[in-house]
Amino acid sequence: MRQKPFSKGWSFIIIFIVVGLSYGIYHIYLYNAPRQSHYSRVSSTNLEQEGLGDIQLLQSLESLNQVPKPRDDIERYQYYNLDNETTVATARGDHQIILISVYSDQKMSTSRGIHVGSSADAVIEAYGFSYYKRGEQGADIIGYVDKINYRSLEFWLQDHKVNMIRYSVDSVVM
Repeated sequence: MRQKPFSKGWSFIIIFIVVGLSYGIYHIYLYNAPRQSHYSRVSSTNLEQEGLGDIQLLQSLESLNQVPKPRDDIERYQYYNLDNETTVATARGDHQIILISVYSDQKMSTSRGIHVGSSADAVIEAYGFSYYKRGEQGADIIGYVDKINYRSLEFWLQDHKVNMIRYSVDSVVM
């Protein structure tokens, strides 16, 4: 009598392992994927009135209190350092701010009062539970997306505290 190579029990175990591995690989990919790949997984959060300190997206670079000197740039963007550990970026050849990054200035808070040093719980309390999580450069990131106004707001966390805030239009590719 000839034996079957796999019984139904073994087939189930193999399918279970393959599905489990696929699920795990997908979540590892999502954790490390670019921020735009998370947008379809969360509901929209209204960020239209958002800003960092007195800087808003699409504000003219020339309207800042002190017009910054260019730092370095890449093919698409021109970056500018402000005095308070803040970086803004414009598209090359344009003067509208499309990215604001705050690294350490605790006075530069969001419109909802979140600043560098705030807890992850304070972020979620201020912006809600419709966020994505990802990782980059060793940081855990909580991100919110405004699908109507095409903006995203990310809070980079170190030890469950905000270490950096990045607010940008969706077209900015990092």
